[in-house]
Amino acid sequence: MEKIDISITEDGAVNLQLAGFEGGKCLEITKILETLLGNEIVERNLTSEYYTAENVKIEEKLPGS
Repeated sequence: MEKIDISITEDGAVNLQLAGFEGGKCLEITKILETLLGNEIVERNLTSEYYTAENVKIEEKLPGS
């Protein structure tokens, strides 16, 4: 299950913590949130899920089939 936790500290810093996103999908999601929130990225920590390959379905049709 994909999950996004957003917390804002007293000094206005925004912390995003994502879980359940495989591969670079988490970066796509955070890019959108970062743009909407208008915050500068100070630090980014990637979890092991980032290094997990996304499941991609590839279909190949053979000639004459």
